[in-house]
Amino acid sequence: MSELFKQLRAVRKSRRLKQEEVAQRAGISREAYLRAESGQADPRMSTFVSACNALGLDVFMVPKHLSPEITAFLQANDAIPDESAGRRGASQPAGLTRDAGAPAAPAADGGTTAGGAGGSSGGAGSSSPPLNKA
Repeated sequence: MSELFKQLRAVRKSRRLKQEEVAQRAGISREAYLRAESGQADPRMSTFVSACNALGLDVFMVPKHLSPEITAFLQANDAIPDESAGRRGASQPAGLTRDAGAPAAPAADGGTTAGGAGGSSGGAGSSSPPLNKA
């Protein structure tokens, strides 16, 4: 869980928010947030979710078999760093294409949904996960 809070700290700092502000928005004490963010405590999942909500982030689960495709999609759309800089293209996973300039999101069934990053809420009946750039 501490690795997740390290990521939250990076988001908090990039948004120039103080720990007190995030804690207040999350409805938790500053001390609890400080201990969680610094790795001094192993917070409950509810604390993590509250902190994410306070920072305007969504928490969602991804089936392991889709993680590589979602990571590639996020890298292709500059949402996360590309560790294989310059090696995308031929090695890009099948099913991640661009259609008429709109990014394609990997669908739950292994296919793609054009424009999935903006047009789907990711709720029941949706074929693509919600992808939010934070």
